[in-house]
Amino acid sequence: MYILATRPSDTRDSAGGSAWRIVTIATGWLLLLFVGAYLIAPASILSLVMSDLDITEATAAALVSMPQVAATVIGIPVGLYLDRVETRVTVPAAAAVLLVGSVGDWFAGSTGSVSLLIASRLVAGIGMFVLWVVSINLASSTFPAHRRATATSVIISGYPAGYALGQLGAPRLVGVVDWPGVFPVFGTAVLVMSFALYIAVGQVSRFQTSSDPISVTGFKRVLRNRNVWTVIVVTILGYSLYMVFNSWMPTYISRRFSVSLAESGAFVALFPAVGILARPTGGWLSDTVLAQRRRPVFAASFVGATVVAVTMFYSTTITVLVVMLVLAGVFIQLQIGLMYQSIQEFVEPSAAGTAVSLASVAGWLGSFVAPVVAGELVATAGTYTVLFALAVGLGVMGMFTVWQMAESGGARATA
Repeated sequence: MYILATRPSDTRDSAGGSAWRIVTIATGWLLLLFVGAYLIAPASILSLVMSDLDITEATAAALVSMPQVAATVIGIPVGLYLDRVETRVTVPAAAAVLLVGSVGDWFAGSTGSVSLLIASRLVAGIGMFVLWVVSINLASSTFPAHRRATATSVIISGYPAGYALGQLGAPRLVGVVDWPGVFPVFGTAVLVMSFALYIAVGQVSRFQTSSDPISVTGFKRVLRNRNVWTVIVVTILGYSLYMVFNSWMPTYISRRFSVSLAESGAFVALFPAVGILARPTGGWLSDTVLAQRRRPVFAASFVGATVVAVTMFYSTTITVLVVMLVLAGVFIQLQIGLMYQSIQEFVEPSAAGTAVSLASVAGWLGSFVAPVVAGELVATAGTYTVLFALAVGLGVMGMFTVWQMAESGGARATA
């Protein structure tokens, strides 16, 4: 177990460092809000995109997922790079990359070039991934050990809020800038907030620091670390469970209770939305109530989600099912911020970026694979009830993995 280094507060801390830390989290939250809005924006205007570009549903769906594809491919190299540079300066640089991609989206959409639109979404995905990893690292490094899980969980709750903003805001922006113009609107907002975060971080001293970049030997140590791989497995299972509910519930509710997809989609939108509160709550419980222990929150998350999945299977009314779906969203998202904090606590400070990148790639992998597996199971079984069996299976595997997991926080974080 490697200990996160701390250093005494400097004059910036004594003169208002606590206030600037709050500003740092607030600006980081707003940054990820607009990143999430950019990422999900095409999903709410797909009918316009398909009509104007004359593309199929499959191609349109690929446009939504291109940034995640880029993140999966570049995840580990980016993590290694971020551990070798000053984290703060990468924020506006990554935001500029995302803005370039969003401008490319606008040009591609305006000229009807599908290939360019795919390429520009991939470019934006590079900036998106860097901003995600850097935001998490900054949340950890600007707060003391007993507040890091809370800070990380709060800052990443900006993502589900961004999804809501993108889903609700993109159709309204179309009336002002047409659909290609939606992308640079969010891209510009990301760039503005990146400078705000750059300024805020410059006003606080850093608690988690390393003067030496990660070495080849250090990277090998990360890959040989059993605890790192345990967190990776937990992350894959957690995000898989999340996406089973988030991707297939609209169709299930629509067919099970004979409601429109628009109605069922509105119900399912509550599932990620509760993450705005559930993610910070998980971090707060771990830091404050559980004295920086992480395992109890992971365990409660998987146990609660499994019990709720069983209850959903037996739900006979749409009201009960939606209530259970909201509870599933709460339980599953309690652990999401802890995934990225816990994995950092198992490595040297010089490997923090690499560790967060590994967890992020694991999350994207689970997000990709789970909906596909769920779809194949539904097609094979001929019934959507297998979704609940899959959810229960993922929950049970999660519980078993957490049982095998070492504690990264608590006494270990301060020993």
